Amino acid sequence: MPIWDRPADLRDGPANEPAIGSAAASGPTHRWDVRLVPAAALGWLTAWAAPLLPAWVLLAAGVAALIGAVGALVFRRQWSGTSGRTRTQGAAAAALTLAGLGLIAGTAAAHIHARDRSPLRQPSVQEQDVLLRLQVTEAIRVLPPGATGSRVLVPGNALAITCAGPCASSSVRSWTLSGEVIVFAPAQGWAELTPGATVSARVSIAEAAPEDMLLGIAFARGPPEASAPASGVLEAAAAGIRGGLRERADRTLGKDAAGLLRGIVLGDTAGMDAILTEEFRLSGLSHLTAVSGTNCAIVVGAVLWPLRRSRFRAVSRALIAALALAGFVVLVGPQPSVLRAAAMGAITLLALTTGRVRQAVPALAAAVLVLLSLDPALARDLGFALSVAATAGIVVAAGSWTEQLRTRGWPEPLAVATSVCAAAGLFTAPLLVLIVARVSLISLPANMLVVPVVAIVTVLGLAAALVTPLWPWLGEVLLRLVDWPLRWMVWVAERAARTPGAVVPWPEGPVGALVLVAVIVVSVVLLRRRQVRWLAAAACVGIVASGLSMRVLAPTWPPTGWALVACDVGQGDALVVSLGAGRAVVVDAGPDPLLVDGCLRRLGVHDVPVILLSHLHADHVEGLSGVLRGRDVGAIATSPDPLPVEADARIRRLAQEAGVPVVALRPGETRVVDNARIEVLGPVVRYIGTRSDPNNSSVVARISVGSVSMLATGDIEFEAQSDLLRRGTDLSADVLKVAHHGSAYQNPAFLTAIQARVAVISVGAGNDYGHPDEGLVDRLGSAGMSVRRTDEDGDIAVVNAPGSDLAMVARGDPIRAQASPAPSLPAGDRPGVQQISRAPPHRPAPRPRRGRWRDHEPGRRRGLRPVSHQPGDMPVQPRG
Repeated sequence: MPIWDRPADLRDGPANEPAIGSAAASGPTHRWDVRLVPAAALGWLTAWAAPLLPAWVLLAAGVAALIGAVGALVFRRQWSGTSGRTRTQGAAAAALTLAGLGLIAGTAAAHIHARDRSPLRQPSVQEQDVLLRLQVTEAIRVLPPGATGSRVLVPGNALAITCAGPCASSSVRSWTLSGEVIVFAPAQGWAELTPGATVSARVSIAEAAPEDMLLGIAFARGPPEASAPASGVLEAAAAGIRGGLRERADRTLGKDAAGLLRGIVLGDTAGMDAILTEEFRLSGLSHLTAVSGTNCAIVVGAVLWPLRRSRFRAVSRALIAALALAGFVVLVGPQPSVLRAAAMGAITLLALTTGRVRQAVPALAAAVLVLLSLDPALARDLGFALSVAATAGIVVAAGSWTEQLRTRGWPEPLAVATSVCAAAGLFTAPLLVLIVARVSLISLPANMLVVPVVAIVTVLGLAAALVTPLWPWLGEVLLRLVDWPLRWMVWVAERAARTPGAVVPWPEGPVGALVLVAVIVVSVVLLRRRQVRWLAAAACVGIVASGLSMRVLAPTWPPTGWALVACDVGQGDALVVSLGAGRAVVVDAGPDPLLVDGCLRRLGVHDVPVILLSHLHADHVEGLSGVLRGRDVGAIATSPDPLPVEADARIRRLAQEAGVPVVALRPGETRVVDNARIEVLGPVVRYIGTRSDPNNSSVVARISVGSVSMLATGDIEFEAQSDLLRRGTDLSADVLKVAHHGSAYQNPAFLTAIQARVAVISVGAGNDYGHPDEGLVDRLGSAGMSVRRTDEDGDIAVVNAPGSDLAMVARGDPIRAQASPAPSLPAGDRPGVQQISRAPPHRPAPRPRRGRWRDHEPGRRRGLRPVSHQPGDMPVQPRG
């Protein structure tokens, strides 16, 4: 809720004007002051177009606009046909509009001039590595890990560069800079940096897109060579308070609650794991973890509430509120989103001190003009647009909607919460459709459920941060008070994110946004009629009833007797081998922890004796936290040559936090857990210089449960496949997990040697790699295998059907529950269920034994029996 929703606290005595956003202020009889709205709109358009124009054009336009503003005021008396008051108001509006345009154009011209003359745009600089010194300006953003490990994005202000050779056409080797840059860097040494820190690092430079208005983009080769934290007294004190809250919260609260508290109070989402972050995003609650106008409103409201009956005059209370707002900004760090929210709050406070409490719209327009004048690049910032749209929705619509709900008997707190959430959601939805082709139906109820506790968490969390350095025990007491509200928010986000039908697809881009605007406008107009409201309510009830009936009548998942499931996790691997009774072996877990966790939840898996990671590329391991979350995990098994090294370190840190041992598998050994037999077949050599050493170093394992065997091949390519054949390895299995998402780098003889009846390809729909290769799919079919793909079938279950036959069931099929072929219906004609004749088992199944994978000596492992162990010497085999 924006800061101006409760302005009466600033006035002397009873408020003689309605609060902004109240029913009186926004009812039908009120006329909003929109004189600054055209100025803000034109200013936004100017700032948006500025990066595409030369600096001299913008400078000329800015000077002309300022001259026009002066002229509008000087010559206002010469306007004919209008009254004096109308002339004054028209001249003032024209002058404000032209002055705003002039300031924005002038600022943009200065930015573009600095960008165009920057040495970072010189070819001689971009052709060499340079030493860049910069100051971090925003929180570090963690990017999805790639083959080289975790990477981060570092926004900063470039201070200087030093070149090994001449930096430009002259002989100068060092330049002083001042302008924004973006640095892409490995997480090591960079992820820990905080806003205000100054660092130096070896980077290569690339030119940024013109619309970004950046001096350039830098790519760091490694960790920074030197770094220094923020040196100011206030920055150091704020950093100490933030650090104290993090440490105390981590000790007092659970992992999810502690991470969420840091996100709500400080805007620091580093403590939130990937699953929780994704759940908040899908449920429409992610705005709560970014410091915004809501936080500023809560802070100012908490300060003003005790003062509402005091003898302080309005100006004094406004100054106290402004000081509290400034302190909050210093505490959380002067990041752009925080400054935007604070700027809007400050302008609103200024309007309130002058007694014009109904001027929320001009205050918002003025905030837009001021912020665009300071940084024209905000015109292309979606976060800024969402902030403005949400605030505008609350200011314009929330008050009247609240009154309408109250007149229909709604309790005021519920009416306010519903109106505020609905107004903000409807005004921001078209902007979100521009980048995400979906519309959330769960966002409104989810926000309504958590709104009552957000203020509690924010106020008590800030209080805990302030008192912890002086009285740690009091800080701990305050944190324990917010434990249950935080758990409630986590529970709501988790349930909302997993609600079927919570998100519906929608056309992406400008067309989708315009269509959504039209739908919203028509719906709001029609819902004013009683008959339409009843029809809409009946339709909603019908839709809910239909959805519930479909869930009740539709076949359940997983199918009875499932032996293994290939989870649809996009472009990645996640295989689940059933051990029965909610236990399973998981082979690979990537790339999305939420998708991996969802697959395991659908299968009812709560106990994982071992997670086998074939290799450590992101599409196989980045969902590991989804397996670890809320499950009993015995061990994580990896390749004897875990690559990349950075990913191995990250996996070990994650395992240590979860208290799970990490063991290395070696070719030739066989391990047994419960009724599963795991035979490690590869890698048989250490790969150096192949097309992809990490891929070829994947663990190759045959996993047998009962009468079904599967060959898990990771991402091995032609070289590793050929080496397995050369060694004469027995590769026979019933089910083949096709290597490397069905890429073309396969040895045909390897595929033939497996003699599988079923081939499963784990691949993402619409991927950019051309997976799976159509020629490979044809070869698999020619080899007698029945091929299923997760990009076409979703989750794929291999079922141990009666009579030595296998059946494959796709989760997306309407009759997927019928795993065993019906006697009256041939398997080949049955949709969703495919029956495959299978030869007798290749090897006897081991004696079932319930146990757990432990990293102890072989003789002391419970339930893990080393049948054979021939690790081999892992000879190095270089490749040209």
